Order: sequence, then structure tokens, then C-alpha cells
Amino acid sequence: MPIKCIVMASIIFLWTASVCGQPCKLIVRVIAPPSTPSDALLQLVGNQAALGDWFFPDAPKMERSNDSVWTYTGSFSKSTFLSFKVIRGSYYNEALFGGSTDFPPNLSFYIRADTTVVLHPYSWNDVLNNSVTGTVNYYHNFDCPLLRFSRNVTVWLPPSYASSPGKRYPVLYAQDGQNLFDASFSFGGHEWHMDEIADSLIRAGATDEFIIVGIDNTHDRWQEYSGTEVGRKYLDFIVHRLKPFVDSVYRTRADRENTAMLGSSMGGLISFYMLWLHPDVFSKAACLSGGFAYDPGDIVDSAGRSTARLAGTRIYLDCGDRDLDLHFLPDNRKMAGYLSRDARLKAVFKIFPGATHNEQAWAGRIWEPLVFLFGAK
Repeated sequence: MPIKCIVMASIIFLWTASVCGQPCKLIVRVIAPPSTPSDALLQLVGNQAALGDWFFPDAPKMERSNDSVWTYTGSFSKSTFLSFKVIRGSYYNEALFGGSTDFPPNLSFYIRADTTVVLHPYSWNDVLNNSVTGTVNYYHNFDCPLLRFSRNVTVWLPPSYASSPGKRYPVLYAQDGQNLFDASFSFGGHEWHMDEIADSLIRAGATDEFIIVGIDNTHDRWQEYSGTEVGRKYLDFIVHRLKPFVDSVYRTRADRENTAMLGSSMGGLISFYMLWLHPDVFSKAACLSGGFAYDPGDIVDSAGRSTARLAGTRIYLDCGDRDLDLHFLPDNRKMAGYLSRDARLKAVFKIFPGATHNEQAWAGRIWEPLVFLFGAK
């Protein structure tokens, strides 16, 4: 039986005939690059249950043949659409192909016969693309019994943390954590550069030093970041599970005056909800392009009736006027108007003409809420 071979970006496919009606065998062989850590654990994560349904803790482990060759073997019904990628135990550690430093695309095809795929990644995104400024610690699969999915958490430490063992620091909890520090992990390959910007502001004396806790989103982002019951459970997870962990491991100032929350779009909406529901724990929030227009909890109407529960808080709101931000602008204006009537709280609202609704736009102005939240006294 003839074998067909196609070479694309260091990826080789070998198709052979399968008996009609029988499952098609898939073999994926990875020739690991020299940069692969000696204690590596390779997995194949993808769109089928046998591949973890994109939930990498459930993804199958590849078998190691020698120092550089890893193999996965499985079977799928004929004409099944497969989409997968190779990782080293996490999406933070993903195989790169063809010399690209961009977020790697999925390898996708319909399996119609017994198929062997030989992959030659040239590096791993954490090895090649780690662009983080400063010290970060990663906590994978941080769980919460109240929520469907675990999530990764990244803790960024300010410049003096290691050299000032007697010093304690305020803490900023930030949504969509995978977009904050490193483009190789972020949505669409665009990061906020929050590490570089925070480091620069601190060293320039524009802000006090502070710790950043980046909380990755999950498949339930829409529910977790809005005024739903799931959103309230997400906030409870932060207040009762994540914050106590951070306060126990790091030298934080754990009081409400030194605890803040920040996010964009729906992440901005849930950051506002944190102040609304837990003003005894958090005293500051920043909402970039806040998604008030998408809120099933109608928080804008609630604020229109009374903002008394926000007394003693600091709130930053902003919005662009293009793309989705154009539709978000009216509710942000309305919320800003309600907040401005209450002298018991401090609120600012900024409109950025021409700004769109994306990571690049938020990265370009993230310094403003950071100065508002942690400006040097």
C-alpha cells in the first residue's frame, strides 16, 4: 500500500489505508528540541475527550522512548475532526514550530485513515518567549470547589521584595491573568506589559510598590465575570480561597485599604462587583472598558438607586469610543455619573477617543489606573 508524505513547517503526516468500518489509528511522534528540560512531561491536548477536551490536566501523557522522542498512540472514528497541540504539562509550556515566536496554531485535520504525525518543534514558548520583567511565581490548576474549572494563578513581585524581607506590600488582583505579563500566553499574542509598566512606575516613584496576582480566566469567563450566581461564587473564591493563600505565602498588607482589583471588559465589570459585594475586603477597583452593558445583574441600576455601600472606596472607570467600546460607553458614562454624586467615595472616569476594545488598547493606558490605585503618597 503506498504511503503519502507531506512536509509542512517541520510537521510530517503519514497516511496509510485503514480497514473500512474500523477506527483509525493515530500516532503522534514528537522529536523534542535540545531546549527541552530533562524532567519534561509531554502531553497531547485537544478537542476530543481522549485528548482532554482542551482541559490539559486530563490530556494524555506521551510515552518517552529516549531523550528526544515522545509518542502518543490513540484511535478515533473515521472522519473525526482532530485539533490538538503539544505541551509540557501546561499551556504555559507549548511547542513552537517553523521559527515562529507567535502563539502556536492548533494542528487540525479530519482523520480518514491510520495516520502518523511526526513533529519537530524547534523550541517551547516558555523557554523562548519568556518576556517577564521581575520575579513571577506560577501556581497551576488552582482549584475552587464552588467553580467548575481550576485556573492558573501568576504572582508578580515588586523590585524590592527579595531585598527587603521586613517590608509588606499592597496587592492588586487582576482578571484575565494570561494576558498580563507574557505575549506567548496571551489572547491573540498581545500582552498588557503590566510587569514592565509596574516596574517602571515603581522605579520612577510614581507608585508605591505592590504585588500583582494575575488570575487566568476559564471557559466560564462570561458567567464568572458578571452579576450571576456563578460570578458571586467566583468572588467568594477570591475572598475566601485565593486571598488567604496569597496573604499566607507572601508579605502582603492584607487590610482592605491595601487590596485592589482590576480588569477589562467583563473583567472590569466583575472588579466593580467585588467592591459592591465585598467592600470590607477590597477598597479599590479599576474597570477598563467595563462591560456594564452585558450585566444580567443590572449593577448600573442598583448604583443609580444608592452608592452608600461604596463609601470609602476608590474606583477608576474608562472607555474608548470605537469598536465594542462604542457600545459600552453609554453605561460607563451612566455609572460614572452615579458615582460622581457621592462625596463619600473617590471616582474618576476617562474617555479615550479612538480607543478600541482589545489588549493593545488596554496595554497603552494601564499605567493610568495603576497610578490611581497605588500612586505614591
